[in-house]
Amino acid sequence: MRVVVLGAGLHGVTTAYYLQQLGHEVIVIDRHATPAAKARGRVPCGEPAASQAVPIPARPAPGRWSRLRASLRRRFGSLLERAVVPPRSNPLDQLIRLAVYSRQSAHALRDESGMPQRPRSTGQMTIYTDAKAYRERIERAPHWAELGCEDRLLSADEAIDMEPSLELMGGRLAGATYSPDDPARDPSQFAAGIVFLCRAAGVHFMMKHTVVSLKERNGRIDHVELLDPQGQPVVVRAQSYVLALGASSVPHAEHLGIDMELRFVREYVATLPIKDLSIAPRVSLHDRQGRLRIRRLENAGGHHLRITSTVRVNGDEENEPDSDRFAAILRRVETLFPGVGDTRRASLETAMHAVSSNRLPMIGKTPLPNLFLNTAPGTPNWTHAIGAGKSIARIVSGLRPELDFAFRGL
Repeated sequence: MRVVVLGAGLHGVTTAYYLQQLGHEVIVIDRHATPAAKARGRVPCGEPAASQAVPIPARPAPGRWSRLRASLRRRFGSLLERAVVPPRSNPLDQLIRLAVYSRQSAHALRDESGMPQRPRSTGQMTIYTDAKAYRERIERAPHWAELGCEDRLLSADEAIDMEPSLELMGGRLAGATYSPDDPARDPSQFAAGIVFLCRAAGVHFMMKHTVVSLKERNGRIDHVELLDPQGQPVVVRAQSYVLALGASSVPHAEHLGIDMELRFVREYVATLPIKDLSIAPRVSLHDRQGRLRIRRLENAGGHHLRITSTVRVNGDEENEPDSDRFAAILRRVETLFPGVGDTRRASLETAMHAVSSNRLPMIGKTPLPNLFLNTAPGTPNWTHAIGAGKSIARIVSGLRPELDFAFRGL
């Protein structure tokens, strides 16, 4: 069967690889010059990472999306909701299952293909400054362990032994969890490897082609309309199609009457030069109560701390960055790690992102029998793409997924 994958990000290329392994003829379409361009650091500066359609804005104003969704609900009612929305379940449990399955699939892929192992990581630690929140995490530990979560629970003293910089917090540290795998690590090596495997297996990439629209006929996708590198129209047909364009999948899906609930978040990023390397964190940290992610970076400019925070944005409010938010981030970092970073020389960045309303990737069937979804707006862990790609390839092939997950339409 010929399958067209729309989008050559990590979700698209992993989908293509596993589809090819199941015997399909696979075409991947993307407007960038290089597959997995964002993951490989090859997206031109200032250019959006996801493939976009020309006539349909990739990130319309929230009000327009809300009106469109309301119109669709009036037209299709509860039938549409039942067709495309997975049953209620705990999103965090779902993400743990997906992360465990993705990790296992990644190990199997490396063993089977001879892909090089990723460099060893110092891991990721989640720190708790609220004793009640840490006790609740301890209570959830047996359940998460049953799901396959391998995080270690650490007392404050054990966490400080592993990451001495935490001693700067004094008595504020209630406890921590530790994972030897850091999901924020650079995905470029894996991305290059999976693209190589795709090409070796015969996947055909149509790069520098922009998706204009998906055309429906008799309840199925009949063809996809593109613009080639010279701006000329191109039509591609297949038996099945996988929409893997990230947030840019949404306008195409909603144009076809498929509801994809999103919300908007603003990401704040502060980068601070490190003043004293001897007391700076080595492990990637997640400050649970401060809702900060802290990583140590080394580049040509020296050693820095990169702090990120993501805040939900209401659809009706002015989408302007909050300068007080940056000040709060810097105060929190100075409280946790006094004297480590030079807050006076901090560089500040902000960006808007569309994310799925429950933070779960959208994987599965749609009401159109030959159109499938594998898109993950705002999913923080890039390794989820491995389990998602393997699962959607089985769904497209008429096989049951190996993973217990809230797949759409199953």
